[in-house]
Amino acid sequence: MITATVTSDYKITLPKELRESMHLQPGQEFVLIQNGSGIQMVPKLSAEQLKAAVAQGLASGPSISATEVFDRLEDKYRKLATGK
Repeated sequence: MITATVTSDYKITLPKELRESMHLQPGQEFVLIQNGSGIQMVPKLSAEQLKAAVAQGLASGPSISATEVFDRLEDKYRKLATGK
């Protein structure tokens, strides 16, 4: 699990491992979504970046249903919450 700490001036530094794996650049903007007691950070993409990401996803092979994706995420976060 990757962690980060909120500083006294409410800033969070994203760990290098995460920045590199997500190919983040200085100035990258995020949409912040409150989800219960958590916060989801979603990189904000330009129209061109979004089109490229969709094209890359389509070229990657067969897709899976949204229900399966949500089921996997729910299972993952349940395990994180219970420590199992």
